Amino acid sequence: MFGSTKIIRWIDIKEFKEMIGSDIIISSHAMDHLSRSQRKIFKEEELIMIITREIPYCVGLQKNGRYSPFFRRKESFIRMIIEIKDKVEIVTFMYTDKLPSLERIQNEK
Repeated sequence: MFGSTKIIRWIDIKEFKEMIGSDIIISSHAMDHLSRSQRKIFKEEELIMIITREIPYCVGLQKNGRYSPFFRRKESFIRMIIEIKDKVEIVTFMYTDKLPSLERIQNEK
């Protein structure tokens, strides 16, 4: 299972946005890493608003078949892990300072 979250290729942003419908759920795991005080500030609705209203900076397809859109913030990115089946499920999210290297992704094939 290790390495299954690695991005294997980039996905067209327009194609990704077309896959995202209005039926979006948040997994219970998505908010697990937040403290109680952070949960008061960062609500599940915010994650849904980000994925439905914002254009991702880029979107990667992970080895495990999940999608990983990156949304630009002032000095970082929000990386979401999304599973698309009958519904769109936000599995988890995290803040990251940088994007995975496209060159590294292409060289690992």
